[in-house]
Amino acid sequence: MDIQLSEKQMDLIALKTAKIILRKMKEDEEPPREMVRSKEAARILGISEKHLRRIKERFPHIKSGNNNQGHLLFVKDALLKEYAK
Repeated sequence: MDIQLSEKQMDLIALKTAKIILRKMKEDEEPPREMVRSKEAARILGISEKHLRRIKERFPHIKSGNNNQGHLLFVKDALLKEYAK
């Protein structure tokens, strides 16, 4: 059984396939993580901001802003998990 499809039909099939794949990928994505600044992170852990900055590598974080004036942002769930230990 040989089926002949026009270029337009093949394009429509490809487009529908791409939409299905993108929708599935979005369903599989992790929800965005809530981030908190170092002041809030230190409060959650019950330590000073100064101490948190010394041990920051123990927690998932990013630096936001430029090199001189940036802020440290920590993943709130990871801090709560550490506090619960």
